[in-house]
Amino acid sequence: MATARAVCNLALRKLGVLGSGRDARGTDMTDTLDALRGMYTAWVSSGAFGRLWDVVPTGTNYTATGGERIFRQSAATLTVTLPELVSECQQSDYGHEPTRYYGTNITVSTVGDVTTVLVEASQPIGYAVPPRDASVVVISDQVGGQTLTALYDGHSKRWQTVEGLGLDDDAPRSDADLQGLASCLAIEISDQFGADISDQTIVAAGRYKTAMVARFGMRRESTPGVYM
Repeated sequence: MATARAVCNLALRKLGVLGSGRDARGTDMTDTLDALRGMYTAWVSSGAFGRLWDVVPTGTNYTATGGERIFRQSAATLTVTLPELVSECQQSDYGHEPTRYYGTNITVSTVGDVTTVLVEASQPIGYAVPPRDASVVVISDQVGGQTLTALYDGHSKRWQTVEGLGLDDDAPRSDADLQGLASCLAIEISDQFGADISDQTIVAAGRYKTAMVARFGMRRESTPGVYM
């Protein structure tokens, strides 16, 4: 996974304002990192990673499941846990509904010259899976007066916070397509640096955004029908 510094440098090189093998100046790097953080939060707000469900925790500790905007309105809620495994869920108009995933057992046995194949009915084989790639948890903290955004990277299998992202921290979703992510950032900051955008940068950014929104590389989730 590439660091935020590497993503920022690559974005500036795509704009032609930074030479190959060089690091950006302090002020340019700071502005570009701020733009990277803002780009992530803008994607969350636009629904690029999916819709968020509003949750108001009532206990001392709350474990998120992904796809949630958690409203902390009481100092009694001390801990919000970002899970390593979650129940495989489908979303409905009523919230998160846990579902099982199934496996089919095929048993082949041979007695003498007779071979028997037994296909058993699908059986539940588990409830817990890693969070869906690009899952989001937003914590709106009324008590502390801050908002925290966490993204789940399905490639590295870990949660990463956006607001505290530093230059030497791994950039969320950079493993998915480093060139595409840097191209998106280059377009984001092009007006600040008065630079032109190449056709290849536009193509790479479009590829990245399409993959991010469509997420064809992940398992399909059930979506409830709506009938009028």
